[in-house]
Amino acid sequence: MGLASIGYLRIQASDADAWMDFGTNMLGLMDAQREDSAGARFLRMDAHPFRFMIEPGDSDCLLACGLEYRSRDDFDSVCADLESAGFSVEPGASGEAARRCVSGFASITDPGGNLLELYYGRKLDYKPLISPTGVSAFVTGDEYTGDMGFGHAVVPAPDIEASIDFYTGLIGLAISDDLTPPMPEGAPDTRVVFLHADNPRQHSLALYNHPSPLGVVHIMVEVSTLDEVGLALDRVNKAGHPVIASLGRHVNDNMCSFYVLAPGGIAVEYGYDGLQVDWDNYTPTVSTEGDLWGHEYNFPG
Repeated sequence: MGLASIGYLRIQASDADAWMDFGTNMLGLMDAQREDSAGARFLRMDAHPFRFMIEPGDSDCLLACGLEYRSRDDFDSVCADLESAGFSVEPGASGEAARRCVSGFASITDPGGNLLELYYGRKLDYKPLISPTGVSAFVTGDEYTGDMGFGHAVVPAPDIEASIDFYTGLIGLAISDDLTPPMPEGAPDTRVVFLHADNPRQHSLALYNHPSPLGVVHIMVEVSTLDEVGLALDRVNKAGHPVIASLGRHVNDNMCSFYVLAPGGIAVEYGYDGLQVDWDNYTPTVSTEGDLWGHEYNFPG
């Protein structure tokens, strides 16, 4: 038993229209045009009904990560283990499950204060992606790899050891890389622990050992060609969105990408060529460098 994938994100936006414009016209995602009683907007990237739920609010933050289990039995077993370990598991109402297009879900808060929605039975509608920018496909899995989720998210974990124990001992993830990158003199030590699910993507979730006011360090979506990364970089530069990391390639997952700030400040990595792993023949790595080349960082302020 293991966690299948990171299936969706719920994102709160103070300007949902701006986020939708960014998601469609910059990232190339598709407006799912779903009706929602709470006024949420939805972005899709494949056969799933949505991967990002954009919810209007007074501030900007990540509200929740949706984590998918392959069966009701796996879901029930994990929820029971969490309750036995002393965590509060809140069952999701049927109406809220319908909003998420899942058969059932439950909510839990991790040791870092991040809200997780554990679910099973995603209800697919198989409508084809029609990208407004012409993206041919996002890398989310296929008939050979299975579903690999929307990409990945990096979340704050100030007590990183407690978070590692939680995700590996209870949720069903496993470590793929443990990174301590070189930092400028006077900067606090940084550690990022990368965790893989039961799919080939090198990591689906990563833990960052400092807090984040937005509840997330960055999220990543992956496209199928390098040209699509370059075209997206041209679009965001032309539109004036802050590029906070230039084009570069990571060491551990091989991703060739750039980073851009979405409206409200959430960082989005837009990448290509991410590593896919045979976990039966993989030894977790310990890294002291984050990038093979590029990724010159330029954070606002």
